[in-house]
Amino acid sequence: MKAVVSKAKAFLKARHQRVREAMKQLQLDALLLTHAPDVSYLTEFSGQDSFAIITDKELHLVSDFRYHEQIEMECGWVKLTLREGKMAGALAKVLTGLKPKRLGFEADYTTVGQLDGLVVAIRDLNAQQPELVPLDNMLPTIRKTKDDNEIDLIRKSVAIAEEAYSAVREMLCVGLTENHVAGLLVSEIRSRGGMMESFPVIVATGSHSSLPHHQPGESAIQKDAPLLIDWGALYRGYCSDLTRTLLLGRVNPKIKEIYNVVWEAQQETLRFMRPGVTTMEADSIARDVITKAGYGAEFGHGLGHGIGREIHELPNLRKTEPNDELRPGMVVTVEPGIYIKGLGGVRIEDDVLITHSGCEVLSTLGNTYEDCHIE
Repeated sequence: MKAVVSKAKAFLKARHQRVREAMKQLQLDALLLTHAPDVSYLTEFSGQDSFAIITDKELHLVSDFRYHEQIEMECGWVKLTLREGKMAGALAKVLTGLKPKRLGFEADYTTVGQLDGLVVAIRDLNAQQPELVPLDNMLPTIRKTKDDNEIDLIRKSVAIAEEAYSAVREMLCVGLTENHVAGLLVSEIRSRGGMMESFPVIVATGSHSSLPHHQPGESAIQKDAPLLIDWGALYRGYCSDLTRTLLLGRVNPKIKEIYNVVWEAQQETLRFMRPGVTTMEADSIARDVITKAGYGAEFGHGLGHGIGREIHELPNLRKTEPNDELRPGMVVTVEPGIYIKGLGGVRIEDDVLITHSGCEVLSTLGNTYEDCHIE
C-alpha cells in the first residue's frame, strides 16, 4: 500500500506560487477551480468530481468518499473536505471559513447552475457573499509553459505512443478494419504503461483520409491507398499527439505529390520555430509552402496546438487571433495537412518542445515518403 503524501513536491509549490502571483495581480482573495486538469495541475490528484480552492496560504480540495484514500496517497498534504451532500454545500462551508471578499472562478468551466447553487448555499449559512470574478483562461495560460517534470512526462507519453504504433505497424495488412487497427493501438498503449489513449484514435483508409477527424468504422484497409493514423497516449495525466500517413502499395501520383508538399511544409516550419516567433508566423510558414504548391484551400485547419494535461491546450498555432509568442517550455504539435475530397489526405504530426535556442522534436518516428511507403 502506498504511503500518505504529507508534503507538496517542490514543483507543485512553484506552480502554487505562479497562481498566487496571478491572483495578487487580480486582487483575488481565493480562486475556485472546477476544471479537472487545473485541479490536477496544482495537486497531482488524478480523480474526478472534485473542486479546489486556493488562497494566498492554503489549498483546499473538496471531494467525496470514493476518492478519500486516493487523495491521501496522491496529495495528502491538501486541506480536504469530503462532501456528503451537494458540492455547493461543501464549498460554501469552506468559503465561509475563508471569508474571501473576491472569489475568482473559471468562466469557461464553471456552470451557471454551480454558481447559483453556491450563492444559495452561502446564503443558507447566513455568511457573507463574496464578489464572484469570472476569469478567462487564467490557469490554461499559466499551464501553457511546462516545467521540467511535465516535459519528462510528455516525453514518456510520446515514447509509449511510438512504441505502440511501431508494434501495430508490424501487424497491418489489407483487410483489417479501421476499428480493428484503432483497437490494436489502444491495447498496445495500455500494455506499455499508458493510462489510455489521449483522444479517440483516428484511423482512415483511402478516401476517408480526406476527413481530418474521421471516426474509424468497419471499412477495410485498402491496397494502393493512403492510411492516415492519428493517435496518442495518456501517461500519468499527460498527452501525446502524433499522426502518420502510410502509403500502401502503388501510390497515386497526386497523393505522392501532396505527401512531399506536406513534409516540406513541416520541415520548413521546424527550421523556423524558436522563442520569439509568434503562433501566426509559425502557421504562415507552413501555409505559404502549401499555398505555393497550389493546395492552400485544402489546408483548412491550424498548424497545431499545445499539449499537456489536455490534448488541446494553449497556445494555438493558427492564422487567426490570438497571436501568442512561443517561449521555452511550450510543447506544441506541428501538423500541416492537405485533404482532397474523394481521393484522400495527408497529415504529418509531431510533438515539439520550444527550447531556449530553437525547438526539439520529441517524436522520433520517421516521416519521409520513404519511411511511410509500404510495398
